[in-house]
Amino acid sequence: MTRALSDMLATLNAAFAVLVTLGGGVAGWRHMHEQGTWHGIVGIILGLLLGFVIAAAVCGTLATLILIENHLRHMAAEAAETRRIRKA
Repeated sequence: MTRALSDMLATLNAAFAVLVTLGGGVAGWRHMHEQGTWHGIVGIILGLLLGFVIAAAVCGTLATLILIENHLRHMAAEAAETRRIRKA
């Protein structure tokens, strides 16, 4: 059950990162589009960049923790296998 929750969290984390990045672009466009077309494009670019930075900080941290958990799970399984082989 823990493995399924961890895998689901990894999937939701990736989806959240995409939503944050795209949301930054939309927020940039909404903030700047009334000043003209070029300002809207600049707003989209700056919003996407800011959204990417926020997603990298928040979702990247969570992804690192998920990766550490996966490595620890594999190390524990490998240690258990090694103990089983040495007993035999």
